[in-house]
Amino acid sequence: MTGPPAAGGVDGTGEQILRRLDARLATAACAVWCATAAGVWGGAATAWGVALAVGASGAAAAVVAWRAGARPGACSRTAAGTLAAVLLASCGFAAATAVRAHAVETNPVTGLYGRWVHMTVRLDGDPRRIGGVGQGHSGSPRVLVHGELRTLRTGGRDHAATGAVVVFAPADGWIGLLPGQQVGFYGRPAAPDRRDLTVAAIRARGSPNTVSDPSLLQRVASGVRSRFAALCARVLGAREAGLVRGLVLGDVSGMPPQTDQQFTAAGLTHLTAVSGSNFALVCGLVLLVVRPLGPRPAAVLTALAVVGFVVLVRPSPSVLRAAVMGLIGLLALVTGRRRQALPALGAAVLALLAWKPALSVDAGFAMSVAATAALVVLAPVWVDGLRERGRPSVLVQAVVVASVADLVTIPVVAAISGGVSTVAVLANVLAAPAVAPATVVGAVAAALAGVWPWAAELVVASAGPPAWWLVHVAEWCAGLPWARIAVPDGAAGAVLTAAAIVGVCGWYASRRFRWCAVMATVAAEAVWLPAHWTGFG
Repeated sequence: MTGPPAAGGVDGTGEQILRRLDARLATAACAVWCATAAGVWGGAATAWGVALAVGASGAAAAVVAWRAGARPGACSRTAAGTLAAVLLASCGFAAATAVRAHAVETNPVTGLYGRWVHMTVRLDGDPRRIGGVGQGHSGSPRVLVHGELRTLRTGGRDHAATGAVVVFAPADGWIGLLPGQQVGFYGRPAAPDRRDLTVAAIRARGSPNTVSDPSLLQRVASGVRSRFAALCARVLGAREAGLVRGLVLGDVSGMPPQTDQQFTAAGLTHLTAVSGSNFALVCGLVLLVVRPLGPRPAAVLTALAVVGFVVLVRPSPSVLRAAVMGLIGLLALVTGRRRQALPALGAAVLALLAWKPALSVDAGFAMSVAATAALVVLAPVWVDGLRERGRPSVLVQAVVVASVADLVTIPVVAAISGGVSTVAVLANVLAAPAVAPATVVGAVAAALAGVWPWAAELVVASAGPPAWWLVHVAEWCAGLPWARIAVPDGAAGAVLTAAAIVGVCGWYASRRFRWCAVMATVAAEAVWLPAHWTGFG
């Protein structure tokens, strides 16, 4: 006979699952992430200091592991060897970050801060509007675009240059440019506001004077995006059309400002950003269709679908990160092997940080990793525990997925926005049944828009009802009292909300924790109240 589940919804089965999870790569990924972030934030000197410190510690752990090999027990050798591997990997990443940070600090553009110079930049994404009238010196709208520096003109000659830049420019002449195009313009570089290995923030003067041709893939993708936008506007209402474009392509330029604010207040903005769930849904649909062809053809066609979707929504670092996280989530869902999902997540984090160390200080990356890890590790345990208590499985899974993903990302959201949505779990549970139909149907319509327009109209029309539901869920949840509460932004907000989450979970999971919390509160009040009444507090 099965005994009652442990407090907090973690039963014996859940505890066994946690013990069986292979966390070695995940541990290495966490350590490497910390070392890389320290180097990105602190600069080359800090990165070299971290590399030396963890390298020495790793060497010491390796010596301990080697000496423990001659002893009878293998446990200490395994632990020391694992620790040595983690520390030495962190040393390598910290050293690589130091090299990149040094390249940023000694980049030739740093000597041109505050001067107008001609430069060439390769665009990494679409220019996006950052404000309306009044943003520019002449009252014109402005755009922001990330790119990679290619040349700098000094002394009348163009010299090769490298480095990530962010460009602020007038919308005229910049809107409509595509990723991969190289643009030449006059700009004034300045020191960037954020420490993320960006070499300069550039204010462009006027339109580009030279623009290279976009690649064939980008021209095709741009045509698909424009036809899909026109299709949505023609068939759906304004709010639904903007939302479907956001769900499928991450393009929120068509969403009315009020609807955008309602999605923010309801904690649903992740739906209109290209996230891992978008890739999981689209790739899951492709896999479902091609699975009868066999494992290898299905894997090849699914990989091609991933590449095509990446090109369609733009191959920016955030999109590539989302593709990796979505494939990991799909792996866990399709195979049902939780042991494989966590090492895959750790390997993905390591690969992404090796490719782009700046992701270590990117809030979107932190939220993606946290949500994916929670869905891989925590959600199955919570579902198993609640099932043991007789809860309906479909409702349990919807609530658990929404709750887990929201809980682990609250500290990051609080740090970057200074606010927390109190209705996010409710809104995500209500929205869950409509997200997949609207996204999948919208993706099918986007694929048909260029080759079968009348069929695309019929398909996108069927995305109207789920999109209508999502719009009204956001509107209703955002209108509830105390839908969003303000908290300090930055590290203070993250620590405060994380402490609150730990406190609530501990209160639910442990009777001893509840007694300790009550006693600590009473003790604090016993000290503070008399001091307050006597004028010392």
